[in-house]
Amino acid sequence: MRINSIYLLRSIVSLCLLLALALVLPAQPITTTTAQTSDETARCLACHAPRQIKLVETWETSSHAKNGVGCYECHKADPKDTAAKNGHFSFSVQLPVSPRTCAECHPAQYESFAQSRHAEAFETIRNVPLRTQSPALFEQSCAICHGNDLRMQRGKALDNTWPNHGIGRINTDGSRGNCAACHGHHDDSMARARSPETCGKCHHGDVGPAYEAWKASRHGNDWHLTAAATDLNKSDFKPVNEDLKRPDCFVCHLAPSTGIASATHNPGERLSWHLATIHSEHREDWGEKRLAMQQSCRNCHASTQIDMFYRRFDASVLEFNRLASEAASLADNSKKHTKIKGAAMKGKIGAAMLSPLHVRDAVETLIDETPSEK
Repeated sequence: MRINSIYLLRSIVSLCLLLALALVLPAQPITTTTAQTSDETARCLACHAPRQIKLVETWETSSHAKNGVGCYECHKADPKDTAAKNGHFSFSVQLPVSPRTCAECHPAQYESFAQSRHAEAFETIRNVPLRTQSPALFEQSCAICHGNDLRMQRGKALDNTWPNHGIGRINTDGSRGNCAACHGHHDDSMARARSPETCGKCHHGDVGPAYEAWKASRHGNDWHLTAAATDLNKSDFKPVNEDLKRPDCFVCHLAPSTGIASATHNPGERLSWHLATIHSEHREDWGEKRLAMQQSCRNCHASTQIDMFYRRFDASVLEFNRLASEAASLADNSKKHTKIKGAAMKGKIGAAMLSPLHVRDAVETLIDETPSEK
């Protein structure tokens, strides 16, 4: 008994000495980051750097880190927000980063994005049967690109709506969108947002084959020849001033060009047709939108070539309208109707992207779906 008592006493004394040393010795650095951070972000890193090592390393290479924007600046939350985790080491934080947070530093980009179809992407899938029939499969398919309506309470998801990084996500503060869908998480990469592969992760497949159609075109086939030598992370990026000799999604739809087309976060600003339908019609103010797109075309092409392209493109859209409308009027079930709509979209997008393969395949499908008169 006496030996056990002596051992216990020694243990208590040793513990007291360790606690005393912890109070008087300077704290050892938790992370080796050289980024200048706020006190709040420094406290975040003290816990998260040893745990989410690669996440922190990714952030350290970002322009955000170089400009003092860290964990707390992006993940701070309004305590009244249902996504907020209150009392998190005296902070109110949330996992989903709202576009309104990004807008504190990037107001013009936020306003431009808010007017885009990207911001409304969830509305196109809100009422699909899969959402109620199988929420888990809905989240793993449609919602990954289109977004979901986040439902959270005290920082935790109430159902399958989080995690979700879709571009049309409805956030708990009422804002729409997710900047990370294009720019990525923690490294705020401009190169990723300018890469056609980023667009292609959503804009592909039978009913929206923009990426495949671009890849099959002369533009897409030759793009990589000069893209590899181009700094896509450059802050003041204007394609006409760079080594890039062929356009991709970013160059045509978002980048600044000569003339009237300035940089935008609304890819629909330069589109003159609604193509995602059986019967396409012109967009509102389509003439101004077309002029803006043509400014990008003029970085490489003469006006004569551009005018002839649009004549052929308009004629192709009208012809696909005719073929698809005839086929749809004879469709006897919803499955056939969906197939016809997909073929119409595929053909029109193929014509827009200069992909003869997509145009031909769409024509053959529509002809096959239109019974000949006996």
